[in-house]
Amino acid sequence: MKLNKLYTHVFLLFGFYVLFSCTEEIPLSTENFKNVLVVEATITDEFKIQEVKVTRTFLLESDTPVFDAGASVQIATSGKTYNFHHVGEGVFYSDEQFQAIKDESYKLLITTSDGKKYYSNSEVLAPKAELENLFAELGSSDEVRGVQVLVDSNNDLDGAAFFRYEYEETYKIVTPYFRFQDISVSNIQGIDNERAYDIDIIERPADQENCYSTNASTEILLMSVSSLSENRVSRFPIKFISENSPFLRDRYSILVKQYVQSADANNFYKILKELGGDSESVFVTSQPGFVQGNIFSEESLEEKVIGFFDVSTVTSKRIYFNYADFNFVLPPYYFDCEVRLLDYDKVGSLDPYQLDERSILLTLLTDNPPFKYISGFGTLYEIVDPECGDCSTFASNIKPGFWED
Repeated sequence: MKLNKLYTHVFLLFGFYVLFSCTEEIPLSTENFKNVLVVEATITDEFKIQEVKVTRTFLLESDTPVFDAGASVQIATSGKTYNFHHVGEGVFYSDEQFQAIKDESYKLLITTSDGKKYYSNSEVLAPKAELENLFAELGSSDEVRGVQVLVDSNNDLDGAAFFRYEYEETYKIVTPYFRFQDISVSNIQGIDNERAYDIDIIERPADQENCYSTNASTEILLMSVSSLSENRVSRFPIKFISENSPFLRDRYSILVKQYVQSADANNFYKILKELGGDSESVFVTSQPGFVQGNIFSEESLEEKVIGFFDVSTVTSKRIYFNYADFNFVLPPYYFDCEVRLLDYDKVGSLDPYQLDERSILLTLLTDNPPFKYISGFGTLYEIVDPECGDCSTFASNIKPGFWED
């Protein structure tokens, strides 16, 4: 599970709820708040810097998680202890790269900055099973056409029975109204309809035409083969993308990771998923109670701790596609793009409360971010919303190292 997902479901575990009214807006508030440790920790057989996240539940009225930068985090084996350090926002990185290995046991140890100690059950590495095939095909959801992303595992599961999937989707964004030149405004004088200023055409300072955006999955995707007649994962659905999604407009990539986990880990995430329901509907009026993981307080077994320490094997695959691969029409852009034509010489409005075109042009060109120049003739300037002329206003213009065009 990605290190920012557990909060999607945390609110349900302690009776947090919201009352809704059809006629009156009621501010969100927390009932019976409990300050509880939240731990997200999965170490894998990948040789890498491993991660653990340690936070606490927070009031619904505050959207800021509580971090404990002074906590001590360790993972202990029979022969070695791996130390972790805080890198920000409750995330702890191991001081060195390591990987979980077969027939070794692992235990998570946490000491908070106020001296309280927590420990996990000892866990061993789950069996290995390869993610054999990641593919996309035409599909539908709720009578909407689109692309369904699916996975297959290999036939040799070697005792692997419980699977959890995560994905990371990255999509390319090509600015529809990109130009190599832009506008610079200087020497602003006067007020309101008396405004005067200089306009210079300049070169764009950086790549604003091609950008990339990445989203990590938030849902809990679980699969078990223990009750299947065929001992393999076949055509398990990971992600559906509507044919009208702008994600498909230019180029889309999805990286899927397959985690093999223990029966206890599978049961924990299964219950969490059932309580949480849809990731967009985390506030309910029911009081389902607490989901016990495998992390405990050394001081009192009665103290509740949210989370599960998991030791998983993982394999991954990545694919690329776009709308043309499925003969869809070009999907819409991420924003509605309005082209505005304004005349610098058009001053003096008939409506004393309405700015003239020169003043409107100045306002739009000095907004943050400013509108983007796309063409002009004489005193006429054609401009578009910043997102339509410069994708770096809402996404990164740095090409990921893994990207393939």
